[in-house]
Amino acid sequence: MKSKGFTLVELLAVIVILGLVAVIAVPNVASILNNSKNSLNNNQKEIIESAARQWGIEHVALEGNNPSKSYVDIKTLQDDGFLEDKSIKNLIDNEDVSLSTKICITYANNQFVYTYKGDC
Repeated sequence: MKSKGFTLVELLAVIVILGLVAVIAVPNVASILNNSKNSLNNNQKEIIESAARQWGIEHVALEGNNPSKSYVDIKTLQDDGFLEDKSIKNLIDNEDVSLSTKICITYANNQFVYTYKGDC
């Protein structure tokens, strides 16, 4: 008499194969997700630096070899309309970036340099 269904050995073989696929796939997917988060964080920093550059065109004057202001914070960029007025998240730890985070403005080699550091 022929029964329909799978034997215990066949089911165990399928579970072992699925386990091996998971062992191979999960670290790769986790690595891709981490790389994506890092890339998004870097893009976000570039956007903030670009907004600071636009703000600097209007607000920073060169006095001697020093800019008139050596930093701008995210809150000022939002208040002046250079960044959207919403919370900014650090995608690595999923926490809000403080609005008092500073973008440093330095003057070197006859040009302004805007660097997202958080503290000048």
